[in-house]
Amino acid sequence: MPVIPDLSLTITPSTALYTAPVNDAQINAYESVQEGRHAVVLDFNQGGGLYSRDLGTIFEWPAQSGTILYVWQPSIIPMPEGTYGRATDWLDSGGAKFIQGVIIEADSFNVAKNFVLQDADTLAFHALNEVPANFNQQSVKAFSCVTPFVAHSARVISTDGVEWRVWSTKLVSQPWPELCFNWQTEMTSLGMIGWGHVRELNVPYVSTSPITLNLTFDAWPTITITLPSTGGLQAKTKVTLPANKFKLIALQTLSGGVGHRIFADDLQLKIKSWGSTEAYQILRPWGGQSRTGATV
Repeated sequence: MPVIPDLSLTITPSTALYTAPVNDAQINAYESVQEGRHAVVLDFNQGGGLYSRDLGTIFEWPAQSGTILYVWQPSIIPMPEGTYGRATDWLDSGGAKFIQGVIIEADSFNVAKNFVLQDADTLAFHALNEVPANFNQQSVKAFSCVTPFVAHSARVISTDGVEWRVWSTKLVSQPWPELCFNWQTEMTSLGMIGWGHVRELNVPYVSTSPITLNLTFDAWPTITITLPSTGGLQAKTKVTLPANKFKLIALQTLSGGVGHRIFADDLQLKIKSWGSTEAYQILRPWGGQSRTGATV
């Protein structure tokens, strides 16, 4: 318990409702005097602080010393409570995403901690390469998925019974097209002046059943082509079209009862004005957003 000799003052900070006095070795006492008043500051653990649910302080001095205590106040920074098997909230950055890992700010008191990701779409668990992990005080670590997965959101799950404090969790992901039965544009000229025609398409997609590609024209019969199942894997299929001519066109991919994903960023539709000798333009008129990248 620190003693301030010139004030004959003994200070005994305690935690756990006064049942656990703070050890003297954990306390540094500093005193300054200004305008006749003494300011005493106690630092815990060399400025590293003291983690506790409560803090009380006992002040003692002889009645004849003339010491007067005007005010005392703790300097407190709110901290997350220690948990053992509590799941985090669902982590969501909007829309479907290709989840590659997670960045966690936590403290496991330097004890090895095991955890996994759980996705919200299927509730499946997904292992992380860098687990188990030791968080020594408040530290930030990145974790990569053994197998990246597609979901709208995910959370961190732990059932090992090891205490930790979690400040933040952030998914590492890339945008991914939604899983839909029907991707369909409105009737559009696609920026053509007058008549135009489409020569071919390269369609990047994911499906578990064949999908139907429809090109509907304002002044030409509809063209219907069946694209094969990709078996749930990402694939890109080249489609060479029969003759066509239009001022307006609508494009559609349709799958009955089973969703599929169309990747707009990788789509290629070759088009030009009727009779033009210029090179074909490449447009990407439908599908969902995706992006190339890996930050873990």
